[in-house]
Amino acid sequence: MDFGVLGPLTVRRAGVSLDLGTPKGRLLLAVLLSRLGRPVSDDALAEALWGGDQPKSAAKNVQTYVHRLRQVLGEPGRITRAGAGYQLRADRDELDATRFEALAGRARAALVAGELERARRLFDEALGLWRGPAFAGMADLPALTAEAVRLDESRLGVLEERIDVDLRLGRHGEVLGELTALTMEHPLRERMWAQLMLALYRGGRRADALQAYLQVRGVLAEETGLEPGQQLRELHQTILSDHDEVAPEPRNGARMLPPALGDFTGQRAELAAIESVLREERAADEPAPVVTISGPGGIGKTALVVQAAHRLRSTYPDGQLFAALAGTRAQPADPATVLGRFLRALGVPATAVPDDTEERTARYRGLLAERRILVVLDDALDEEQLAPLMPASGTCGVLVTGRVRLGGLGGAHRVELREMSEVDSVAMLRTSTDDRLTSATTGELAELVRLCARLPLALRIAGSLLVSRPHWRLADLVSRLADEQHRLDALRYRDLEVRASFGLSYQGLRPEARRLFRLLGLLEAPDFPLWAAAAALDTELRAAQELLDELVDVHLLDVTGSPNGQARYGFHDLIRAYARERAEAEEPPEARQEAVVRVLGALLALTDIADRDHMGQNLFQQDAARWRPERVAASLPPSVPPMTVLDAERVPLVAGVRQAAELGRDELCWELAVGGHALFETERYFDDWQECYDTAMALAEVAGNVRGRARLLISMAGLRYTRRRYGPAEEANTEAMRLFERIGDRRGYLEALSNAPFFLVPNGRLTEAIAAGREAYERLDGGGQVAAALHAYSQVGLAHLQAGRPEEAVEVLAEIVAGARKQGIRALLARDTYWLGQAQVALGRHAEAAEAFTELAEIAGDIGPSGGFYTAHAWGCLHLARGDHADARRCLTEAVEVARALHDPMFETRANVELLDLRLYDRDELPAVIGQAEHAVEVARGIDYPYLLAGVLERLARLRAAVGEDVDHLAAEAAAAAAKIG
Repeated sequence: MDFGVLGPLTVRRAGVSLDLGTPKGRLLLAVLLSRLGRPVSDDALAEALWGGDQPKSAAKNVQTYVHRLRQVLGEPGRITRAGAGYQLRADRDELDATRFEALAGRARAALVAGELERARRLFDEALGLWRGPAFAGMADLPALTAEAVRLDESRLGVLEERIDVDLRLGRHGEVLGELTALTMEHPLRERMWAQLMLALYRGGRRADALQAYLQVRGVLAEETGLEPGQQLRELHQTILSDHDEVAPEPRNGARMLPPALGDFTGQRAELAAIESVLREERAADEPAPVVTISGPGGIGKTALVVQAAHRLRSTYPDGQLFAALAGTRAQPADPATVLGRFLRALGVPATAVPDDTEERTARYRGLLAERRILVVLDDALDEEQLAPLMPASGTCGVLVTGRVRLGGLGGAHRVELREMSEVDSVAMLRTSTDDRLTSATTGELAELVRLCARLPLALRIAGSLLVSRPHWRLADLVSRLADEQHRLDALRYRDLEVRASFGLSYQGLRPEARRLFRLLGLLEAPDFPLWAAAAALDTELRAAQELLDELVDVHLLDVTGSPNGQARYGFHDLIRAYARERAEAEEPPEARQEAVVRVLGALLALTDIADRDHMGQNLFQQDAARWRPERVAASLPPSVPPMTVLDAERVPLVAGVRQAAELGRDELCWELAVGGHALFETERYFDDWQECYDTAMALAEVAGNVRGRARLLISMAGLRYTRRRYGPAEEANTEAMRLFERIGDRRGYLEALSNAPFFLVPNGRLTEAIAAGREAYERLDGGGQVAAALHAYSQVGLAHLQAGRPEEAVEVLAEIVAGARKQGIRALLARDTYWLGQAQVALGRHAEAAEAFTELAEIAGDIGPSGGFYTAHAWGCLHLARGDHADARRCLTEAVEVARALHDPMFETRANVELLDLRLYDRDELPAVIGQAEHAVEVARGIDYPYLLAGVLERLARLRAAVGEDVDHLAAEAAAAAAKIG
């Protein structure tokens, strides 16, 4: 696959261009490519696609566009679900933008090595990838503007670098025409004017070079009111003096920077941000620009600032100072000692360096005044250590790194480093090792990157291990790292060690923060909210929040997001391994298990809260211990439905079921599994639902937990029902009733009884469904289980409707809607508002139906992705009944598309019934309509729902009869299906 953004958006597979379809589809792909290797949230995608004019169904529509894009690309794994968003996966060489940046990086490395011709060739190859402005035709869209500007600016920067090489190679005559055009096109880029002046001067055209200076001076004065910058002025003076040496940079000055890494890779956005701040010209009486870079140990802070500092040498020609402040060591650097080193580097004799720290600071700042010097302060302890080392002149720049966030440095631009992208991680491995990786597959490298958790230090250690051990294969290293218990042992090479890097931060914590760090490392969940930390320590929310803040401040924890306004925290994978290692070393086994059980008990309390809000009451809470439900409730955002909050815990919930099983806690395990039932059903998380069932059922069977097995069978019946496997669903529910009856659990038996009508209606056993629904309603309502009673009674209304008795259906459904509204049963209210409206349509009461469907549109989100189908289908049916065929066709077509995106054959069949009614009038398109009807019949045959099958068979028969075909076999099949209804 070859993706192109350096010009108009293109995708080619095996050399063939792909048709990306609609503008929305193209924009979706462009946004994902602009954040390659990183997840893009659903909200960000919706904002990108619709801006401030988002439809109510935006979230569902995003799913549909992603589904279509996957089909276009032909590789479903290219776009994966990542948290609350999507992520596009591509190798580094599959995107022209990353190929461009890689080629430019190789060119710079060649330049450092003195290989000018090779550098020129690589720069030229990089620029040759451009076909026009980045994201041409789309760059003005807000979601792409920043990335397009960044790429275009990068292209101009690389072009300037290539011209610099040409000038060093003596090709001043060859670049004159190009530079003349470029300065006209980009009149405010002083570097291009300097290159033009230099080319003219070296070509013997001194007067023209001076004239060029006057020209750019006039342009700058007119456009910005500013004089040319220092470098341009110095070049002008040099040319005026007619010196042989025309380079504007002075040759003297402090040069304390460590060497840059030859294989530095990635962190392009961070480099761009640093350069943007530190290349800005400031007057001496302004504050010096400061950039702070923070992040956990091993994330590459030092490598980044050294790389940036080398790239900024021309901006700070008077020198570069560097000091390692040892902020994470037992003995941090003394500012007075650092100042002494700086003063000597600036030319002050050792005997003239003052003894007093304040005097050293004053002398230091005096020497830096009005000089362009870059100060790099690595591994800072805190603001107090930094204060004496900060320049007072705006002509200087400051780069600071530290593991803590230095919030006290007013006016500083802050950059926080995260783990590298997979693409950059693979590139780093390839450049830092020998040819054993040249032949490695992308999958093999991706596995090594995963085991190193995309941490630069770990990747560098892995590369060093391979280089130093020529007898190792890539598979040997992967095998060693695959052992999670000893992974940190394996990630060590000479003085490079991941464990030691994390240990420096850990030892600096307060005891309570260290313990929280250890206990959180025991959780299998990838991230967690505040209440999980409070449960782990069994403490108050406020105390837990203070400790979380301490861990975040030193980058041992990350804030991974704030869905619903509630912060979530997570570990970098290798830091999690270190936390677990410390827990196993410092916590007794029983304390470790108790902490995990408390957190899972808090999660169970959240499922209770969500069910109570969603269903009106907790139907079947059992005996597993909940951890302080009142504290969990107090931590929740007040304006967000608890079911939405629980949705953010989907992955932790599945992980919690697994972890409860590993601990042998069967009651806790099955309660967590069924606690997710409503969430899994509403949001259609079928794979998660199945996994939780399988894990919990296996443990319940081993433990002999009959009640747990029965309750899990009810959950499995729900999953099979939602997947439209009605027969197996009824079997599971019947077995649950048998088990509950066996152990004398009346409450559980009634729960299973309330589900029975749901399996009878699709099978056409409408009379049985009405009887079962009424029986369940009376027994449950009499026992105070109002929500379950209404739940069962809803199928009575549906059975009446399908039996052709809409008046009776309206009577029942109106009662259910009123009861659901009173009890606050959100999902039931939305679903039966839909059915009430459909019954009104059947009676010809269009105004009442419109009123119901208007309410439905407002509350459809309570039934998750299915809400998009219910809303579109409802309005389609009403428009059809009114004779508004254009609107009906639009809504019903949307309903079919949503059903297909949801992979729901029952929804698709239901929508096809009305859509075929509408298309019976398309006499000019009968072959196409017949094809659609045949497809609808095939879909309907795949589910055991006689009512719907009879409907689509009847319509296919009418269509085939219209073209003169024999339809007796279709009529017979339709009659056989209809005969099952009764």
